[in-house]
Amino acid sequence: MQATNSESKLFYNANFITLDDRYPRAEAMLVTGERIAAIGTLEAVTTAAPVEAERIDLNGLTVVPGFNDSHLHLLNWGLSMAGIDLTQVRSIHEMIALGRNYLQTQPDARVIMGRGWSDEKFDSKRLPNRWDLDQIARDVPVLFTRVCGHVCAVNSKALELAGINANTDNPAGGSIDRDPLSGEPTGILRETAIELIYKLIPTPSISELKGILRGAAQAAAAVGLTSVQANDIQGAAGLSTQLEAYRQLAEADELPIRVNLQASMPTLSDITSYLAAVEGSRDFGTYLALGPVKLYADGSLGAKTAAMSEPYLDAPETRGVPIYSQPELDELVLAAAQADLQVAVHAIGDWALDMVLTSYAKAKAAVPAWSKRPRVVHCQIARLEQLERMAELRVVADIQPIFVPTDRHFVEARIGTTRARYAYAWKTMVELGIATAGSSDCPIENCNPLLGLQAAITRDGWHPEECLTPLAALKLFTIGSAYAAHEENEKGTLSPGKLADFVVLPQDPLTVEPEALGQMEVAATYVGGRRVTQ
Repeated sequence: MQATNSESKLFYNANFITLDDRYPRAEAMLVTGERIAAIGTLEAVTTAAPVEAERIDLNGLTVVPGFNDSHLHLLNWGLSMAGIDLTQVRSIHEMIALGRNYLQTQPDARVIMGRGWSDEKFDSKRLPNRWDLDQIARDVPVLFTRVCGHVCAVNSKALELAGINANTDNPAGGSIDRDPLSGEPTGILRETAIELIYKLIPTPSISELKGILRGAAQAAAAVGLTSVQANDIQGAAGLSTQLEAYRQLAEADELPIRVNLQASMPTLSDITSYLAAVEGSRDFGTYLALGPVKLYADGSLGAKTAAMSEPYLDAPETRGVPIYSQPELDELVLAAAQADLQVAVHAIGDWALDMVLTSYAKAKAAVPAWSKRPRVVHCQIARLEQLERMAELRVVADIQPIFVPTDRHFVEARIGTTRARYAYAWKTMVELGIATAGSSDCPIENCNPLLGLQAAITRDGWHPEECLTPLAALKLFTIGSAYAAHEENEKGTLSPGKLADFVVLPQDPLTVEPEALGQMEVAATYVGGRRVTQ
């Protein structure tokens, strides 16, 4: 959706929050092509504007730089729109009822998929099992993924088709829950064990992928996202198909937002394949870019698979599930560094964070020329000395403020009050000089950045000493996310020469009551100077 170079637009009668320290507030902005040509007082910008420039009155509303989500799953979000939304279920009985209703409306379904359930909300506080889901269907596989994405409940048919039985070994970095007496799988798969059932999911065609991505991208634009950093590519096997779908959308001018792709490449051969794709890719323009190699060091806190340095309080038999050994993680990070690829590693527990920081330190020492900023995605449970080490290593933290309203209800039951002190420690990160980027991990949580701002500012009342100021919260989802992706010269502020990506809001997010942020609706979203919302 690129504007032509001949187009000039003068936007005026608005409160422009530029986030550029040279002129924090402005009265008008001139856009030529897809970039900002001038910003400042109405008189100065009007003088700079060509006579033929289109004049757009913004009716006294507020303009901020476009929101940028530094880590979400755009494709999974789009796919989840077509499946069963389990986010509101409060019992296994409700889950079964939703599954049955879906099957009645989709009697020819080859697989029944749903996402978003949380046992923390269930009255029974137990996990669903194969026998529960058998009540939905016995001849069609049922795959219901937990809200965190690190645990999946499946029915007996799914286990049968995937060849999972009492004799199936746990895969490295994952586990199959089993009945303690019979040894038969219960239908709960954790971490990499979920991959055993992926073959049951019909592979979308490129045409189908494009439709799914278009819908998700338009929904993202509607909440003010002008850029997303999407962890959509999963391994070398799906690399060419997914990249081709994105490439076709970009070339056909059918992406309403800009996408920086994060690629999960769990093996050395996968990383080699991704490097070839990066080196051989055509110029996608400003709407599509290939970003970091994404690795997983552990699981999730909700599923008790996040790798912790001490046992879980409510499950003292476990410290979680590290996906790799230290030497394995070192090898992967080093390979990416040697190819000068950026690396982003998922780490939620403090044991996992120790491993990631060790790998980054070794790679930086071995490859001094590594130019890309290493990132830690989530960085939820940490110790103060780890945060200090992150600052020393100049590691970027991709954080999710919107996790706190959900997680705060069980964090201390999992890890205790002492370890929770530096959990989700955003203000401490900022004070230590750690670069932070704002994200949602959608579809795990809502990708509306205004909800993210609200959570960053209020923390739902939990550990208020770690609350961010409204300005810091706004920078998190603009400047911070651009910096994380090495795009700070293109995005993040309303400055001459940068892309004209901005959001029009009904109120000033820096002065409005935080409780109002979550209720605020975006008035308009502009990408490259063109309005992409109705």
